[in-house]
Amino acid sequence: MPSTSPAEDFLYDPFLPSFHADAHETYRVLRDRHPCYQNEARGFWAISRFEDVWQATLDVDDLTTEGIEEAASLLPMLNFLDPPRHDRLRALVSRAFTFRRVGLMEPHIRRIANELLNGMPTDTEVDLVEEFATPLPGRIIAEMIGVPPDRRETFLGHTRKMLTTNPDLTIADAIQEPSERIYEEFARLLDERRSAPREDLMSALLDAEIEGERLSDEEILGFCYQLIVAGNDTTTSLIGNGSVLLAHHPEQRALLARDPARIPNAIEEMLRVEPPAQALPRRTRRPYTLHGKTIPEDARVLLVWAAANRDEREFDDPERFDVERPIKRHLAFGHGIHFCLGASLARLEARVAFETLLSRYPEYELLQEPGWLPSRWARAHGEIRVRLTTLR
Repeated sequence: MPSTSPAEDFLYDPFLPSFHADAHETYRVLRDRHPCYQNEARGFWAISRFEDVWQATLDVDDLTTEGIEEAASLLPMLNFLDPPRHDRLRALVSRAFTFRRVGLMEPHIRRIANELLNGMPTDTEVDLVEEFATPLPGRIIAEMIGVPPDRRETFLGHTRKMLTTNPDLTIADAIQEPSERIYEEFARLLDERRSAPREDLMSALLDAEIEGERLSDEEILGFCYQLIVAGNDTTTSLIGNGSVLLAHHPEQRALLARDPARIPNAIEEMLRVEPPAQALPRRTRRPYTLHGKTIPEDARVLLVWAAANRDEREFDDPERFDVERPIKRHLAFGHGIHFCLGASLARLEARVAFETLLSRYPEYELLQEPGWLPSRWARAHGEIRVRLTTLR
């Protein structure tokens, strides 16, 4: 077992393949006993209480996303930029995710959801991840960017490789191969759009200007990389995790089936209880003191969204899943300048997914307990075996 500094016999190590089996108990101890935690062996600190994480997202002077280990292997992207460059680039790409523009996509998303359900057999075993939770958001984000239908699976297959963690590899080594393949595919697409523009996001980025300056090819590739990874994997996990939570709470599932207007709030509770992104990193610009401990300059710090979202200091009875819980705020999409750009799209896709699924199969049956993928950052089921039973 890797050593940790003075944290007694407690270990928080999301790299371990077994981590997710007891993740929430680990998070509870992390919050209660080690709210500013150091894992010397892995070379990171962790902040886990809700208010501490909430405030840390706002402190861009002390905690930066620039210069973290992941950024060394990736092209420039919003996740790893600070103001003012971050703000100018985000303002440009966010035009594709305005509330109005996303809302106009609902009929198309609903058609795809129904098309996927039409193709799934009833009264037999199916994998809800493969047949529904993955292709729905994957197809939408690929269409937005401009990925041709015959090349979508190539892109999305590479993004799925980003989910799992090999504890024997460095972060940079683990993401290098799939990220290089994604960049190669996008570079090919970029050349095609340069010679023959279309009505898609990649073509729009080629024409975009910020204060008279056009985006570089690297910036365009970085944008598209971030969008296809975040737009596919995290929403897939949201739909998958939510479907399992509802199967575990059939009375709440029945409530949503009877009253679909409750589904948007239920999605916020799904995000709070099982956020797809468990933790994301920052780097200290200067010493950072919290709970009597000082994190040194240039240290890696994990903001542990999943731990914060079950903090009893913020939520009453936080371990309880309750689709009627009034939720004022949570951290599943982050907070501050790096709040998830595609949050409105993810919420819409999840709402449509559960509306269509529950309208047809309000009593779908979970055939076995799904395991968790080994991942240092994601909370995701590799497969969800269900039977889609029609009401008689």
